[in-house]
Amino acid sequence: MRRHRTVAAVALVLGALVITGGLVAVATGGHQAAARGHDLRAPASSTTSLPVPGGWHPVAPETTVPHETPVQQQYDEGFEAGFSSPGNVAMMKRAEAVALPAPAVEGGWPELGASGTPDGWAEELVSGLLDIDFARQNRNALGPWLVAEEAPDLMPGIPAGFGERTLYVSVLDPGIVGEASLLPSTGQWRADALAGVSWSVRQLGTQLEPQWQQMIDAGWQPPDIRAAVEDVSGVLAITRRKATTERRFSVVVQVGSAQWHEGYGTVLVSDWKES
Repeated sequence: MRRHRTVAAVALVLGALVITGGLVAVATGGHQAAARGHDLRAPASSTTSLPVPGGWHPVAPETTVPHETPVQQQYDEGFEAGFSSPGNVAMMKRAEAVALPAPAVEGGWPELGASGTPDGWAEELVSGLLDIDFARQNRNALGPWLVAEEAPDLMPGIPAGFGERTLYVSVLDPGIVGEASLLPSTGQWRADALAGVSWSVRQLGTQLEPQWQQMIDAGWQPPDIRAAVEDVSGVLAITRRKATTERRFSVVVQVGSAQWHEGYGTVLVSDWKES
């Protein structure tokens, strides 16, 4: 009983942190779930939903129905309790009011390569988001690009309307979820474009977020078999008039099954730090 109370308490805390601090799931162990005898749901055909402008079709996530073990139940209940707190409910309602653009990859934003691992996708996303030529890339086109690379948040207790907005909100309106912005404001973007500023990321390294690893090791399984939370760190090189300065940075990336293409997508980015 003591272990179950501890698990419930940890999950209750993480239920709040998943939203505001960036803990989410994609499985390095996700594809191993089948070997444990989990009931895998095959992705639905993309023809079951109508396309949006540009010919994009939603893709059903790869999910599993975890065994109802005591650990699974305690964590699930803890997450649901954390997400149902008054503060989180109010925050999610604000996020659900945000209108999403249709998915698109344009305005100088890159096509991301497919990755077979959560850490590989996390690095791909961070590079695509932070390798910026401000004069060449359109900030208004960033929103559709984020939607195109999004994965819905399928954590227990997350409403669908919020779960499909977490990446967009965490990057373009992070104040809703209590996060600092990792990108310049619209005005600063214009100034950087006129000054010929560019960013590039180097020396990327990724490891599974320790608390996420702890939950997986305890026997909890996320419903999305691609779910994982990755700590990504590296160097951000900022070039202005041929002079380059470098800053160390770290960011948490939650990944899962992409909504608008096969394979991995991004649930959110959070906990941006630089020095």
